[in-house]
Amino acid sequence: MAFRRIATSFGWESLYLLSSRWPLALLVGSLVLFAGATAARWRVPLYEAEARIVLEPPSPSGGLPSDPQGWELSPSNDLFVAAEELRSAALLSEVVGSLALPSGWNVKAADDLTARLRARLEVKILPAAGCLIVRLSDGSAADASSLVNAIADRFVSRKDAEAIAQAHVRVALLEQEIERRTKELDAVGVELVSIAGGAGGGSHSAQDERRRLVTLENLIRSLRAKLQLAHLETGAVKGNARVIEAASPDRAKVIIPFWLSGPGLVSTGLCAGVATIFLMALCAPRSRWRVIADLMERFPLHFAGFAPIGPSGGLTGRDGSGSILEPYRELRNRLLRLPAGDHVWMTMMPLRRSEPGREAIVHLAAVLADSGHTVLVIDADFRAPSLHSFFDAAHHPGLSDYLSGEMRLEETVIRTRRMNLWFMPAGPLHADPGGLLSGKRMDDLVRELRSRFEFILVASPSIHEVSDAVVLAAISEFNAIVTPYHGLSLRRLRETQIAFETVNAPFSGILLTTRVNPPRGASAATSGATGARVSSSGSIPPAQRLGEPGDDFAPSSTKGSK
Repeated sequence: MAFRRIATSFGWESLYLLSSRWPLALLVGSLVLFAGATAARWRVPLYEAEARIVLEPPSPSGGLPSDPQGWELSPSNDLFVAAEELRSAALLSEVVGSLALPSGWNVKAADDLTARLRARLEVKILPAAGCLIVRLSDGSAADASSLVNAIADRFVSRKDAEAIAQAHVRVALLEQEIERRTKELDAVGVELVSIAGGAGGGSHSAQDERRRLVTLENLIRSLRAKLQLAHLETGAVKGNARVIEAASPDRAKVIIPFWLSGPGLVSTGLCAGVATIFLMALCAPRSRWRVIADLMERFPLHFAGFAPIGPSGGLTGRDGSGSILEPYRELRNRLLRLPAGDHVWMTMMPLRRSEPGREAIVHLAAVLADSGHTVLVIDADFRAPSLHSFFDAAHHPGLSDYLSGEMRLEETVIRTRRMNLWFMPAGPLHADPGGLLSGKRMDDLVRELRSRFEFILVASPSIHEVSDAVVLAAISEFNAIVTPYHGLSLRRLRETQIAFETVNAPFSGILLTTRVNPPRGASAATSGATGARVSSSGSIPPAQRLGEPGDDFAPSSTKGSK
């Protein structure tokens, strides 16, 4: 639930926050960049040195007894075991004891010193090459190199000591074997003496014992030769580990943390700037009136405001929800103060065709009509007419029928059941809608309608999509953009301003649509088509044509002064 509230408050609205307060983000990012650069300059650098250790395949055991558990290390297992040994506290404590690290690092406890050394140590395994890369960082290249070399040398010395120990074990095993075979040889000799002195000794048993005696003598001579060779090898035995590339201060690299590097400082600064904007917005929420004031300041506008839309898209009645009516009444008050004469011709268009905004046009027209002003709504979007559904009418005959000369004006304008509110549908799509709007009958229509109505609100397609909107914008005294508040694009609004300036048309206002949920019990007051008065039973009476007998076409007696 909390995440949903945050997403609702800062979802699309965050784009507006970032675009409107980007100087603050830039300032915070610059401060972070400056502080990081200062810290990087005064920070004591760390140098990283590395050494390479290769593990050679183990030599044959020379006839020694195999591992009693029957498991031998494979080369890959040997590498991982060696890596763990390099990171072991036992080996590092030996290195700490042999070097003057306590005075250099200002750490007295041996365990803390070993822990710090282990934290700076990195061992990388290269199974394909059969080697280990040992890396370590320190305050200088020379210290880092000496530490890495000390660890590598200590590891190699350990492996050499293990090999020497294994050689001594081999010598001891050979000596034990010779001693055992010698005792066995002595026993065979005693047995032969007893057989020779005995009265009942058989020749067959004596012959077997002599043959066994010869075999033991040969075996003992062989074992003594191996023992002699083992003694010779013990003095020159080496472990299977050797350093193939020692660390050198010339190859040491300076370690720069990511947050102190150039990309890291830029990223940290941008994140800090964005976080500052959102924290400020969270601690001091930005009012919607401030948003309107910013828009009117960025784009010199005559008016700007919010246009709530209910979930059903229907028109709210006179006694409907105040959360829907009040913003339109505020817009009406702003329109009544426009620098115009007795009549206002205003074209209202969306930024994009997919954006909802037709309901806002009809809501505003209804509020103007409820205040006693004669209002005509014209649907000039020939390609995608939609306003007729709000007035419970067909989309033709309408504007295109009049402009093409096929019908009279009185046959194309609908008088709705709402007092002072009229509607002209779009009519069928013509082959050249822009040509119809640029013709002489359009000029006649403008003069005629201005003499009959106080407010003419024209629903136009987006100026970025079709050329019809360019003609309508040039004709109008005022042009307003209808766009959703959540998802407001300042870049798109600037493009629209440039488009209006290109055709010498005024950019007068912005209506920001928002979705609202009316309170319970207001469904009866808010149901129905937008342009028709709702009856007591809740159904919508059909609209009437102005051309029918008994109807007056916006009589001048109904026109009020603004």
